[in-house]
Amino acid sequence: MFIRLFALFFILLSGSVSMHSQGITDCSTCSTTLLKAQDIDTLSVDELRLFTNEIYARKGYKFSNERYQDYFQGFEWYKPLADNSLVKLSTVEEQNVKLLQDRRKAREDERLVILTYFKGLKQLAVNGNDAELKRIFVSSPYAEEASIDYLKAVLVRMNFDDVNWYKNNALHRVEVDNGYVKMRYSFSVSSEGIALEYNYMAHSDLMEDFGTMFSDYMSEEEYAVWWVFSYENGKVVFKNIGMAG
Repeated sequence: MFIRLFALFFILLSGSVSMHSQGITDCSTCSTTLLKAQDIDTLSVDELRLFTNEIYARKGYKFSNERYQDYFQGFEWYKPLADNSLVKLSTVEEQNVKLLQDRRKAREDERLVILTYFKGLKQLAVNGNDAELKRIFVSSPYAEEASIDYLKAVLVRMNFDDVNWYKNNALHRVEVDNGYVKMRYSFSVSSEGIALEYNYMAHSDLMEDFGTMFSDYMSEEEYAVWWVFSYENGKVVFKNIGMAG
């Protein structure tokens, strides 16, 4: 039950982004209309890069990046020039490119701040600095129940250099099956929150029937703990701890 509740929490979290996000869906008017900050506020690094390149593509720019070249060749309006030096942007287009690039840099800086923060937490866990970890999370009413050992178990398994992003969401997850139980450790980011999760989630795939005398596993022992953070004013801020099971 707790697994479904936790999954629902993030489905709703992700869904809220698509329901409330507003802005441009292409750059068809970027040659004549100045973009506003609110037009691109919810766009991801990749989307901002794509729209920047679209401005150039609509002027006939030929891309050395095969992925972009193949993408834009799928549009009837794309007429690549033989010489990229012939591509000239208007004042409006130059301003739109700058706005897109500045926002992309801000998004990239945001990612760097987030990952640097959690790398710091991981280092505390690796060094066994329980006192500092407890100081950070003591404000939660579940701080006692959510043992610091659970948090350390998640942090030491996360490779924050191997976090991948899809739009504004990110994920790194490790699942361990020790022959008795499956445990899942994860780090995730959405536009509305950041979370670490420890999930003592299910019996091992090794067990054919955990109701027999060959195993004392009980599904009632399954539980999950998650730590929720937000990104506010250029910093990662701890919000609360959730538990189920």
